[in-house]
Amino acid sequence: MATPSTPSCRTALSAASRFLRAAVQNGNREPLVAFWQEWRTAFRASLRAARTAQRLERRLIERIGMPGVDFSADGSDGAMVRATHPDDIDRILGPEPAGRERSGRLKRELAAAQARWDTEAAASGLVAAIADETAADHRVDTLVRAIPRMPARSLAEAIAKLAVLVEWSGTEPEDGGIPRHGLHGLLADLVALAPPPR
Repeated sequence: MATPSTPSCRTALSAASRFLRAAVQNGNREPLVAFWQEWRTAFRASLRAARTAQRLERRLIERIGMPGVDFSADGSDGAMVRATHPDDIDRILGPEPAGRERSGRLKRELAAAQARWDTEAAASGLVAAIADETAADHRVDTLVRAIPRMPARSLAEAIAKLAVLVEWSGTEPEDGGIPRHGLHGLLADLVALAPPPR
């Protein structure tokens, strides 16, 4: 006897979205269905903000590189190392007095590279994009933390709750041994069992 295959996350979420959109169009105003709509808006905003910040950061890296300073640990033309923090320079050069002057010069170069990065990041919109991403992520986290306290009182609310959890689980590492594919299957089962929205 063949075992039915577990639906993909995309398939389960598409079915849930179609069901919930139809429920809303038919006048469903249950709290978790409304919460699902709010979640979708916040989650999409979070994804857009992340893509914008990543795109701007990638462009800045391509244009000026990451802030850092390259130097030879022993002062020769040998293998180069890269320091991205003043502590890296101290760790690489060590505490010897002979390296203090060199260390000071390298730290000034690193500070100049960081200042250039900060200036260019602000001018390119990266700083604002990161702030937008942080705010959007905070909103999503707030919503995800709220959902366990919201009981599903109908099949539509159960589908809404599972849709949020499945969609969020697709962006977060698995935690607590809860298999995502089990959530996908359960979501698909609930959608299949639900009568058409009226």
